Amino acid sequence: MVIRNYTELKKAVGTLPPVTVAVAAAADPEVIGGLKLAHDMGFIGTCIVTGDPKAIEKCIAEAGDDIKKYEIVAAKDDGSAGRLAVRAVREQGAKILVKGSLKSELYLKAILDKEQGIKASAVLSNISLFEMPSYHKFLGVTDNAIIVAPTIEEKRAIIENTRPLFKALGVDKPKVALLAAVETVSPKQPATQDAAALVVMAMRGQIKDFIVDGPLGYDAAISAEAAATKGIKNSPVCGDPDLIVAPNLETANSLGKSYKFHGSATWGGLVLGALVPAVLNSRSDDEQNRLNALLLARAMAAL
Repeated sequence: MVIRNYTELKKAVGTLPPVTVAVAAAADPEVIGGLKLAHDMGFIGTCIVTGDPKAIEKCIAEAGDDIKKYEIVAAKDDGSAGRLAVRAVREQGAKILVKGSLKSELYLKAILDKEQGIKASAVLSNISLFEMPSYHKFLGVTDNAIIVAPTIEEKRAIIENTRPLFKALGVDKPKVALLAAVETVSPKQPATQDAAALVVMAMRGQIKDFIVDGPLGYDAAISAEAAATKGIKNSPVCGDPDLIVAPNLETANSLGKSYKFHGSATWGGLVLGALVPAVLNSRSDDEQNRLNALLLARAMAAL
């Protein structure tokens, strides 16, 4: 069954047994609030939370959650909190990693540590998965938080990092739109050259299990009618992408934020490319957005 929205995802994940979660720098009311919602649904179990014990205990009490569901690990600073949470993945069987109040660079540094980290892919990448009234299914945007100006090989890895997420959603061959300003290949616009090369790589089996098309302007990517007007016919992706790969971080980040503020979007975000799904929420995300990310991570952890 293909999961197309967060309502369907909640229903699917609600049938799964609980797993252990590790949280870096957990003294944050929104973070604990998201964990409380997940506890209430029953798909997470023990939360190994690192940071200031007193501050964490206060957040748990204010959220009204059961402190017995938490294992609190004291950390002297945010860097230590990140490392201790990653260690819980390696040594204590945590199946999901969650970013708390620490800075993203410290969170990612702990994941990437050459000796004690949990990196599993060529690169780490971020994806936000959006549900919008104006679109008929989930729409992913990548990379909107980690890789500033990805090379062709990094774009290939970014695409392939999404494989387990889409598999968890029941999408066998995700449709990928490679975004650019225009649909014609031009040496003056490197994004168009990258897109053309990636399409050829997919055709030759260098990117497996994805349907890839590009370069595509946003209008052609999201609307089959707009694509036809531009002379693009019989595209397997136009009007129906599962994933939009942006040429750079600024484009992806701005696109995602426009969905949030102008598209009435519901969303969740993950870091992909580690041994376990890693939740990476913005400081402005509320409990519901954090729950959505946990739902995505739990679906992936079931694979």
